[in-house]
Amino acid sequence: MNNLTVKGVYDWINTVAPFETQEEFDNSGLQVGDPDSPVTNILLTLDVTGEVISEAVKLGSDLIISHHPLIFTPQKDMVLTRHVPKLLAGLIENKIALISAHTNLDQSDQYSGTVTTAKLLELKNIRRASPYLFLGDLEKPVTDHELRKLISANLKVPARQYGQSDSLIRTLGIVGGAYSEGHEEARAAGAQAYLTGEVRHHHAVEANEAGFLVYDCGHYATEFPMLESLAFGLQLMANELKYNLQVHVSGSVPYRLE
Repeated sequence: MNNLTVKGVYDWINTVAPFETQEEFDNSGLQVGDPDSPVTNILLTLDVTGEVISEAVKLGSDLIISHHPLIFTPQKDMVLTRHVPKLLAGLIENKIALISAHTNLDQSDQYSGTVTTAKLLELKNIRRASPYLFLGDLEKPVTDHELRKLISANLKVPARQYGQSDSLIRTLGIVGGAYSEGHEEARAAGAQAYLTGEVRHHHAVEANEAGFLVYDCGHYATEFPMLESLAFGLQLMANELKYNLQVHVSGSVPYRLE
């Protein structure tokens, strides 16, 4: 069997979520490592933490793929008591490369957290309304409280509901992660409610004034589902091309949402 390289993994990600589509503020791409280094074991995670690096070492991973970039802003020093430099040193010391796929992956109609969340909610007729916003239809119209219970049960975290409605909900707009400003796009696209990972106070006020329901259930819960899907796609590619590769999804949770 042949060995894949860091660049080979980068190139595959680039075919399903082109890095050129990332936002200007983003820093997706190869963050640590040699593009020509061989890769036989990959660990997928939302965030790089000390626990994730320890997990990668135990698994023998030579590459971590994270959703959120570890290097997001310029680093002015490598003082190892600081969060990012300490983690970068851990990666380099253990010879683990790092690729991050952030806003480019958020726009994928196959692997984004938004699409995988919609599938977990068993929505029908999932369709794109804008680069990040997807709409989906519930099997039958539900009340606002029924929808909150459905979100909580299917995503296995407590969902918060902003506002109330006497009308039944059939179409839900979704953007995984932090995109509460998307409530306007969702309402304009025909949704009766909107789900995201984080809701800012002023966006909740604006939506409530418009009589529009907004839900959130934490950044992590609306993006973590993408990892299993991405891991499956990556492993499938490796198997078909007969690469010696094992792909894992991190079991590390950075915090608990109660």
